[in-house]
Order: sequence, then C-alpha cells, then structure tokens
Amino acid sequence: MRFLTILLVFVTVILNAQTGYYFAWFNNKANNAYTLANPSAYLSSRAIQRRVSQNIAIDSLDLPVSDSYINQIKSSGITVHAASKWLNGAIVKIENTQQYSTISGFPFIKQTTYLKPLAKGTSKIDKFYQNKNYSYGYAANQIQMLNGDYLHNMGKHGEGMLIAVLDAGFNGVDTIGYFDSLRVQNRIILTRDIIDGLYDTCVYESHGHGTMVLSTMAGFKNGDFVGTAPKATYALIRTEDGASEYRFEEYTWVTGAELADSVGADVINSSLGYSVFDDSTMNYTWADLNGKTSVASKAATICARKGMICSISAGNYGDDLWRKIGVPADADSVLTVGAVDEVKNYAFFSSQGYSADGRVKPDVAAQGMNSAIVDDAGHAVSGSGTSFSSPILCGLIACLWQSIPNKNNMEMMEAIRKSASQYTHPDSLLGYGIPDFEKAYLLLTGVKPLTCHSFIIKGIFPNPCYETCNLYYSTNTEKNIVLQMYSIDGRILLSQSITLSPSDNGKVALSVQNMKAGFYFLKIHSDEYEMMNSFIIQP
Repeated sequence: MRFLTILLVFVTVILNAQTGYYFAWFNNKANNAYTLANPSAYLSSRAIQRRVSQNIAIDSLDLPVSDSYINQIKSSGITVHAASKWLNGAIVKIENTQQYSTISGFPFIKQTTYLKPLAKGTSKIDKFYQNKNYSYGYAANQIQMLNGDYLHNMGKHGEGMLIAVLDAGFNGVDTIGYFDSLRVQNRIILTRDIIDGLYDTCVYESHGHGTMVLSTMAGFKNGDFVGTAPKATYALIRTEDGASEYRFEEYTWVTGAELADSVGADVINSSLGYSVFDDSTMNYTWADLNGKTSVASKAATICARKGMICSISAGNYGDDLWRKIGVPADADSVLTVGAVDEVKNYAFFSSQGYSADGRVKPDVAAQGMNSAIVDDAGHAVSGSGTSFSSPILCGLIACLWQSIPNKNNMEMMEAIRKSASQYTHPDSLLGYGIPDFEKAYLLLTGVKPLTCHSFIIKGIFPNPCYETCNLYYSTNTEKNIVLQMYSIDGRILLSQSITLSPSDNGKVALSVQNMKAGFYFLKIHSDEYEMMNSFIIQP
C-alpha cells in the first residue's frame, strides 16, 4: 500500500482565528510537578534501565510538560488532545474565535502551529497491497532471506523484548486466531489511540493496516504462519488517522514515540510516512528531507538518543512523480527499510533515496513484495509494500538484540548495515542492501563466520506440505548429499543422491504427491554433516 505518511514541519502557520487543531509550543517546563531527581514518576523501570545500560543521561526531554500549563488551558475550556514532552507543547482543539484568542494570549505559549481542520477530509490511505490466498509456510521466504531462522534456531524469538508499533489501527487483533498466543500470554502491555485522544485505550478499530503490520512480527500458528518475533511483547499505539492527511498526524506520531519510550520499548516499528497533505501548503519539498526539518524526523532521532531503534518504512512512491522517501524515513540514526521481491530484486514501488543532505537512504531492504501477512479478517494472505518489509526486519532486530543485550542501539544498527549484501557499494534503491542476521550476530560477538566449507540445512517449508516439500539450504561450495525419507515406523521410503550448487538460499523441491498423509522424517547427510528433520504431509 502507499504507506501511511507522517510529515511535519517546524513552521508556524499564521491564520486568522481559524478553528481546528493546533500545536501550542510552550516557552519552558516551569511550574512542573515532575523533577529529574524522580524519573520513576514518568518513566517505566524498563525505560530507566535502557538508559542505565547504555549510559544515557536522563535530561529535560524526559520531563513531562508543565502540568500547570496544561491545567490552565483546560480551565479555559479548550480541549487538550495530547501533549508532547519532546516538543514541549500540546495539541489543542480550537472550536471558535474566542478560544483562538485565548490560546494565543497565554504568556507561557510562544507560538501555535496549525495542524488540521475540525472536519475530517477524504481518506488518504492509498492502499498498495494485493491480497491473495497462498499455501502454508510462505512466511519462510521473508525470514530466510534475512537469515532470521539462524536466530530462531538459537532459541531467540523476541522473548523479553518490547516492540512498539505506531500505526493506523489494529482491527481484529483482539479476536484473530493468529494472535491467540499474544493475548493468552498477556504480551500486549499497552494499547493507546492518540488520534481519538491520549487516554483512549481502544485500538482494535478504525483500520486494519496495523493488524497486517503486526502479523509479520507477532503472528503465530506453528506449521502455518510464523512472524519474525513471535514471542516478543508489544505496545500498540494508533497515531495515524486514515480519514485524512494533515500535519496533525505527525505530531501524534511524536506523542506515540514518546509514549513508546516512556513504557520502555526497545524497538519501534513505523510503517508510516508523510510528504503530501490534504492542505497543499503543508506539503514537503525534496529539500526538506534532511532529517532536521520535520518534527517527526526530529523525534525519531531523539528515539535513537534515548537508546531505541526505529525501523521505518521507506515508502511506496518509487514508481510515481514523488519517487523519494518521506518523513520520518529521512531521519538520522534510524533504519529506513526499502523493499525487494521474493528473489531479492528491487521492488518497483519502493521509495528511493538519498536524503536531501546526501545520506544513504534507505538504509537496508527486506521482502516487501508478496510478503506473507494476516489481514484484519483473519486470513493468511500476501501483501506488498514497505509497510511490511519494515516490520519483517523489525522483529528480527528484536531477536538479534535479545541474543546480545550488552550492545547499544548504535552498535546494533551498524552491525545490521555491515551485514547487508551491498555494504561496500550502497545505492539509492536498497541502500546497504539486504541484511544477514547470522552475519550481524557474528559481527557483534566477534566470532568469525564459517569458511568456504560451511553447509547448513535451514529447514523444510511448507510444513505441513501438500504435493511438494521444499528443502532450503546454504552452502558456499558444491556439496554432495544423500536424502533419505523415513516413515514414522523407521521404513526407508526414499533414498536419493543430490549435488547442491553454491547458494545462500538454495532450494530442493521434493515431490510427495503420491504419499499418504502423515508424519515423516527426512535425513540429510554428507561427508561432514548429518541431520534429521521431521515434516507432515497433509491430506
């Protein structure tokens, strides 16, 4: 889909007493009930521990806005929609001329920025995803392309990691079977709808985009569909209004990022971005994409300063007039994610770099064409867009960090870039290329990768299978192996010698269409390797 866009400008729009939503910028954080000496009053223990473990000082950005200022605005009859401590201000709803005069007259407010009108516009969620049913197990390709199964085979599935998802809504996540384990194990620790108001906790409405995004990480039905971080904990935050496109949503994005930080998120996924608005005076130009103009881009950079990693969709404008990334994809110190197809070729819709100031963007790429997802009707389908390549990568970032918790966010991001397929020759389409999470792990741990004799059987997919089972492998040299298929009672049903060609994601197709449904074993052995895999043939 045309990924949801969040685009903000540090500019004050002077209007003549216009009604609508505004951002009120405060002069300071004076008269505040909160202090730097007592951070536990406004940061979770996880958030504090993240700062301690990465030697990050708690500073004035962490302090909430002055409650005295908020209360004065509320007492005047003006609705405070949300507050931002990083921007030091509040989103307010101005419903008449008198309220506009009032908000402009407060001495603690230095300026106001117009965000959007009171009335909703037309939908700007330009969907670029193609839904179609597919055979079980296709989620394997998007994980194996990144060598994410290496981390899963180590027993790292995101346990203990907190991923915040900033999106447009999570229809059906409270009922869909693919999220059963997420709910039963109470691994959704926060739900917040900032579009409807900072204290609204219902996110299972409004839109299904967040559902599809979340599924690529958290979806789980063994042998059917597995996300990249199926055992992580999640915070679901709605920051995107699917009915219109204004700067308002960029400010709600900032508020959502602050909330993610406060509850202690390790990683943020944002399949959102902004460049063009319903009000064309708000539009960004190419020169604005420098990581320093948009407030959302500034906030994404603050996320990095606070020790988090942001995985952000590059955008789906590669084949139209805009062509370039949006914001906050232009931010520094984030991982901006482009898209490739199933065989690692650039996906034509993926937004292109570089940033306006010449930095490599996107940073990396993952499968975003025909990605395996779950839609908000509960169906396993395929979809296309950088909306999916970003969370596919994001889940594996969490698994990698879980496996090496002593590394800071900058070390993690640098290792992911260095592991990528074109690190030595980045371009404006895929940036540094497609990451290899096994290589990133080895870079971070200081362990040298295996030499030319390395040979790994990655697994059998789909599993359960029907008619055909695919054996995936990796080898740096030509390799002779013997495949033997056994029934559950130990009878040899097939014995076959095969020569494997060098490949980092090779595949051998095995026909099982004449075999009965049931449980089987596949033994693979060579002169230096032997292993046994189980699989199921379904009727």
